[in-house]
This record gives sequence, C-alpha cells and structure tokens, in this order.
Amino acid sequence: SAFYERAGYMENLNGTEGSVSIIGAVSPQGGDFSEPVTQNTKRFVRCFWALDKSLAYARHFPAVQWLTSYSEYLDDLTPWYITHIGEDFIDCRNQILSLLTQESQLNEIVKLIGSDVLPDDQKLVLEIARVIRLGFVQQNAYHPSDTYVPLEKQLKMMQTILYLYTKAKQLIDMNMPMSVLREEDIFDKVISIKYDVANDELYKFDEYKEMIDTFYNRIMAKNA
Repeated sequence: SAFYERAGYMENLNGTEGSVSIIGAVSPQGGDFSEPVTQNTKRFVRCFWALDKSLAYARHFPAVQWLTSYSEYLDDLTPWYITHIGEDFIDCRNQILSLLTQESQLNEIVKLIGSDVLPDDQKLVLEIARVIRLGFVQQNAYHPSDTYVPLEKQLKMMQTILYLYTKAKQLIDMNMPMSVLREEDIFDKVISIKYDVANDELYKFDEYKEMIDTFYNRIMAKNA
C-alpha cells in the first residue's frame, strides 16, 4: 500500500510541472471495511470513498456513503475554496453534512417508533435531508446539466437548500405544523433545481430564493 505515497505534485526531469493521482479499489468481502487489507490501505490514503450496496440497490448513484467517506484534504483546500468559489462554501458544506448526519440518527428512531411521533423540527430535518439526497447528492450522469456540475453551481444549490431550511425552521419555531409546510410543492421544486437550472444560468437561483420567500409569506398569511 505504500505505493500510494508516490502520488503528488512534482517537477519533471525536463523542467515541466505535473502531478500523479493514484486511485485504488479495495473490495472487502461483505463490505466489511474493518478487515485487514482495507484498514492497511486507509493508513496510507487521505481520501476514502465508501461504496454502499444499499444505495446501489436503491438506484442512488453515485453510491458513495456520505457519512463513511472522508477527505483529509479539506483543511488544505479550504483557502482555495474561499478564494475561488465563495467564502461560505466550506460552511455550507459542513451544514449540509450535519443535516445528513442528523437524518441518519433520526432514522434509527423512525425504524423503532415511526416518524409520526417525531416533533416537527425533526420532521423538517428529515424533509430537508431528502431534498439534499435527491436534489444535491444524487447524480444523473445521462442528464446534460447533471453530468458535470461546476463548483459555482454546487455552492448556489447548497445556499438555496439551506435558505429553504432556515425559512422553514422559522415557521416551525412559530408552531406551524410540518403537515402545513408539506402542502406546498417548494421542497420538490428545490429538488428539481439540478435539472431546471443549466450550468450557465446561475442567475435563475434568485428566482428560487423569491419562491422560498413567497412560500414563507403564503404560509404566514394562511395561518395568521
């Protein structure tokens, strides 16, 4: 596994600059990442994509388990993301991952007692996590707008999802039931952003922010 250490940036013998990226695949029996070969490989790599067969069976592609996978390059790349993409890129990423983590924890409760007994703020977390999974994490490699998504659009998508969560959370905090929020189609509209907004039409994200504001105001007016 030490050959992974050969990857990196270098100056070639002819004076040009280049880099070598090494990607290895380990397929443990039964998907057991604790077995010796996988553990030894993880000692040398700083990035790990854990493929999940349950996601593949659910036709969720790429079938990369977002809670098990990790990258230790995040701190190294943070200055670049801030300078070239947006100051809040890493913060948005962390909030998105936090919501997915909360969803995983809540799903353990749902398996035991069902989702109906959850308080509305936790039901909202499950709904927003659904938006994240279907509208952001899941990818359709055959769709022209979803095959390759530039980082600028990814940031806009995260900002829009988190803005929806913020406005919906404000309604929940004012004792608006989650059932009322679900009567609107705003959640599904945000999921469809990846298809409805082309990669070169990022100005359309302003329209979605206006939709979310309209959703907020309409709920407030109906329940005043």
